[in-house]
Amino acid sequence: MLMIYFALMICTALPVIALEVGIGPEFLAWLVFVLVVVKAVLLVDHFMEMKHAPRGWRLAAQLWAPVVVFAVAGFHTLT
Repeated sequence: MLMIYFALMICTALPVIALEVGIGPEFLAWLVFVLVVVKAVLLVDHFMEMKHAPRGWRLAAQLWAPVVVFAVAGFHTLT
């Protein structure tokens, strides 16, 4: 469980570190999109305890993040 906390902290701190290093805004936006999906999977599996749930429920709980990310990324790409 402690490793999950560290992974979530790293996923939260990574965009801030990338911004401080001087990464461009386009790469930073895509980095945040990827990290949102990673954090959502970690949260659903470990804190919502869906790791042992039936496959359908687990997928339903995990698929909201990629759907939202693809919608926002699509809007971001269009503008």
